[in-house]
Amino acid sequence: LAQRSSEAAKEIKTLISSSSDQVESGVALVNRTGEALTDIVERVSNIAVLIGEIATGAQEQSVGLGEINVGINELDKVTQQNAAMVEEANAAAVTMKQEAGNLQSLVARFRLKGSGPVLTSPRSPSAPTYTPDRPSSATMVAPKRAVNDSGWQDF
Repeated sequence: LAQRSSEAAKEIKTLISSSSDQVESGVALVNRTGEALTDIVERVSNIAVLIGEIATGAQEQSVGLGEINVGINELDKVTQQNAAMVEEANAAAVTMKQEAGNLQSLVARFRLKGSGPVLTSPRSPSAPTYTPDRPSSATMVAPKRAVNDSGWQDF
């Protein structure tokens, strides 16, 4: 009985020693896991900072593109106003040319006392029209805005 008790005590001692070794190994694994989780948390935090910086940059670019869009829309509006003014100026020039021709024929009918016979110059067929070339971008001047442009319409 004593021998069996001695063997059982040795076996219990071995089991306790083995359990102690396993507990130490488990503690080491838990410590390494904690360090790995701490490292993961730090890296996730760094990634969150980088994503925030990217979002800020994207927002700034969006604002810049919005300002560019406003500028382009303003240029388009001014271009349309200029085209309308050119069209109206062209129509006015055509009307003035017709009125000048009518006035010339009316003035040619007048006779002054003591003057000779009325000489009427034959009207030349349609005189060639002058179409100015578009000015180069270096000579273009910014358009002046009319005080009241309520009569202007966009195309």
